[in-house]
Amino acid sequence: MPSYTSAQKVGLVLSGGGAKGAAHIGVIKALEENDIPIDYITGTSAGAIVGSLYAMGYSPDDILTLFLSDEFGYWQTGTIEKEYVYYFKMPDPTPDIAHFSFDLTDSLQVKPNLLPTSLINPIQMNQAFMELYAQATAKAGWNFDNLFVPFRCIASDVYNKKPIIFRNGDLGEAVRASMTFPLFFKPIWKEGVPLFDGGIYDNFPVSTMKTDFHPDFIFGSAVSDGKKKPSENIYSQIETMIMQKTDYTIQEEDGIGLEFILRDVNLLDFQRSEEIMKIGYQRTLAIMDSIKERIPRRMPFDELKARREAYRRNLPPLMFKNIYITGVNELQRKYIESQLHRDINDEFSMEDFRKAYFKILSYSKIKEIIPRAVYNRKEKKFDLYLDVNIDDEVTVSLGGNVSSHQANQLYLGLGYRSLGQYAADLNADLQMGNSFSGALLNARFFLQTRIPSYVNLQAAFSYRKYSESQSLFYEDVVPAFIKQREKYIKADLGLPFLSKAKAIIGVGYGNLDDQYYQTSDINFAESKFDNSQYDLFKASFRIERNSFDAKQYPISGRRQLLNAQFITGTEHFSPYNTSTLKRNQEKHTQSWLQINAGWEQYIDISKHFTLGYHADLVLSSKNLLSNYTASVLQAPAFTPTPHSKILFNEAFRANQYGAAGLSPIVKIGKLLHWRTDLFLFAPLYEIKKGSLVENTTNYLPYYGNFLNSLKYMGETALVLQLPFVSVSLFVNGYSYPKQNFNVGLNIGYLIFNPGFLE
Repeated sequence: MPSYTSAQKVGLVLSGGGAKGAAHIGVIKALEENDIPIDYITGTSAGAIVGSLYAMGYSPDDILTLFLSDEFGYWQTGTIEKEYVYYFKMPDPTPDIAHFSFDLTDSLQVKPNLLPTSLINPIQMNQAFMELYAQATAKAGWNFDNLFVPFRCIASDVYNKKPIIFRNGDLGEAVRASMTFPLFFKPIWKEGVPLFDGGIYDNFPVSTMKTDFHPDFIFGSAVSDGKKKPSENIYSQIETMIMQKTDYTIQEEDGIGLEFILRDVNLLDFQRSEEIMKIGYQRTLAIMDSIKERIPRRMPFDELKARREAYRRNLPPLMFKNIYITGVNELQRKYIESQLHRDINDEFSMEDFRKAYFKILSYSKIKEIIPRAVYNRKEKKFDLYLDVNIDDEVTVSLGGNVSSHQANQLYLGLGYRSLGQYAADLNADLQMGNSFSGALLNARFFLQTRIPSYVNLQAAFSYRKYSESQSLFYEDVVPAFIKQREKYIKADLGLPFLSKAKAIIGVGYGNLDDQYYQTSDINFAESKFDNSQYDLFKASFRIERNSFDAKQYPISGRRQLLNAQFITGTEHFSPYNTSTLKRNQEKHTQSWLQINAGWEQYIDISKHFTLGYHADLVLSSKNLLSNYTASVLQAPAFTPTPHSKILFNEAFRANQYGAAGLSPIVKIGKLLHWRTDLFLFAPLYEIKKGSLVENTTNYLPYYGNFLNSLKYMGETALVLQLPFVSVSLFVNGYSYPKQNFNVGLNIGYLIFNPGFLE
């Protein structure tokens, strides 16, 4: 047997393996607690993450806490925390499903954007890794030998088919490259070559440990055994296809290795880190006598802890002074810089940058920002380098809805984003369908004022049609035809309100045209519609907030709305007289104040159960119109579900009402949920049909007694929320008319132009 009494320097080699890499934390913890020194570390992918954190002074407990933190969950999923979602700049929702971009610098280049370039949005990890690693990179002077523990990590150059060893440079960039699993994360580009997960060519960098550090003893921790069995799990299939065969053994003369068989752990199961860490800890303790026999040198734990704390205390504070921006022109650079808040010393913190970073990225013309922090030893502050990716392109959007009932819609959108001295969004939308057709032109200009603001100009034409199978207008449920047209122009001034909402001050003019029958006792083939037209001016003040996770069938987030409007204008009523075949003309002037308030929120009760609640209130001083039909048609409608938006139901329309709802939701998986939405509608004063005016078909309207009528609707739906489309299978029912139940399938989104008075 060889003698190991001279073994002094110890190297630790950590393999890749996704969430299985949490076992490495347990290995390190067991070694530390038994005074086993760790002098060098090499790692790949997950091993690079754990190894780099340890190399820059994180304890095993610190690393585990990070893996289990909400922040780490945001990084690995690309989710933006709610406190950084900048609602002020979020575009209005549209029923788009697929996108195609036309690069204006090359008219022949068309970029389909149905699916993202990576499954996980990189914008979270871009800023998080800079924050995590910048201070250690600065202290080490970009030399990984100068870290708390000398370190190496491996990435893969798939173009030249070789591993890349990171010995120096930006530590965060090196780790990002080492863990960039293909399809899941966007690659890191270096010298014109994209770099991917180091496990493709070297998932267990023993050779790098030997050539770079020449340790006397190597301890290896391998969490990817290379003996995979066929699996239906997509993560495992991709890993098997990509990773080349790797030898995970440590030769006896070199040291000791541990291999962990964790086949039930998926690539991104980091929520199981504590459980996996304990496996690594126990397995290492089980062979600790053998380890101690072969490593005579000791590093007392208290001494190690003191050295680590001293190292962390001496890291330079992460404060920024200078900014250098590439990938943009001068006006765009000024726009980006203007989003940063500086203190009285003309400096800004990481938190200041984080807020500005997500604010800037909320503007869709900016595709990605890759930040880098470089320590300026002269000023003792960090310089911030931002590599900004801006596309000069026109975006074409396609979408709508495919339905088993009368809700088939086709949507076409055209958009252009401009970024210079100010930012501008220009959009043209067209919809055609059974229930709704319309066009919308929208121009939004973000102004460089002291308080952020925008001016929004909008022109719209909308045409709604309620056909026989949808109309529930008459008491005897005889179908009627109703056609509604709207033309309007609006100008709005938008301002941020508090941190997560916005206030909108607006004025507008609208022409509304309703065509309808007032009775079923006519010959539809020979009769013509009665007609009501409205020329209206309005001034409005609106406060809104929306943090929903989906634009249809959300299961998390909150929507709040308060909208006050003053409307004034004229009603032109032209009834068609079937006896004289002539139209009479009536003109009425009306002004009123209308207030809408709404609150909808979803709260997680448990991992698989969410409860949503919904409340709406509408108050109005509006008088009744020329007849019952006109009054109901122009009354605000309560339409909380996609199906109710295409349905005309007089029972859920009133000038003043309150409504409330509950939505218990069972989350079956990440994309699939089953929900039940139950709503109660209470008109404060129900609009009722009065007597028939002599020699006409006009029924006079009148208000019923206060809170004299309650209606309800309910829907249960199985919803699949894919990244680009919503699929729902639903069953619903309404209390009016009786026995009104519907079953249907929707693929897409039922989102229409906003109404003039909404």
